[in-house]
Amino acid sequence: MTDTGADIQAAEPAAPFTPADPLAAATVALLRARHSADVLDVVEWRGETTITVRPEAIAVVGQTLRDAPELRYDYLADITAVDWPEREPRFDVVYHLLSLPTRAVLRLKVRIGDEDTPHPEVPSVTPVWPAANWFEREVFDLFGIGFAGHPNLTRILMPPDWVGHPLRKDYPLTGFRLPSPHWGGQIPFDQPLPPGTGAQTLRTPDRREAPPAPPGPEFVTRRED
Repeated sequence: MTDTGADIQAAEPAAPFTPADPLAAATVALLRARHSADVLDVVEWRGETTITVRPEAIAVVGQTLRDAPELRYDYLADITAVDWPEREPRFDVVYHLLSLPTRAVLRLKVRIGDEDTPHPEVPSVTPVWPAANWFEREVFDLFGIGFAGHPNLTRILMPPDWVGHPLRKDYPLTGFRLPSPHWGGQIPFDQPLPPGTGAQTLRTPDRREAPPAPPGPEFVTRRED
């Protein structure tokens, strides 16, 4: 191909996205100024701002947001996770923040997990927001995501000897077929269920808890179809 002599200019890089809400814009500007290498993405949808940061930086980013005098994200409303089994990184860990002085709301997000790290880990934010204690235990229990530095990272909903994490997308909805001896949370399909034990409320009478009292006749203990 011959050179036509036309001036070819490199495309100008797109300007970083800035949310429309002034408090959200100030939040993004603060993190870009102090943690520019840690801010991976900023999106706004229906007035809600989500900032994705590097997993290793979640605690220091949280401390910056909590201590900034003009923002003061001092209330951690929730921590949850989302499983995307066809994506890598597989998991989103999502933090919902609120500033009581300004009423600003913010969503932080980190992305973790791949084939080599089926049980990924992120730093705990309990030193920043003590309310994270039980939130992180719930995510650990139901998704199998660890939180480094957590003071007591144990299951909070499932029995201590439960195998698997029920909110992962690959967790079987129909229970498990297991050889004997089986672990305390499940009853193999080839064994009859104790009276009053539902098909998905699988506890064995010789382990952590006795079966519940038999329910009323309106309760269906097991589907045969």
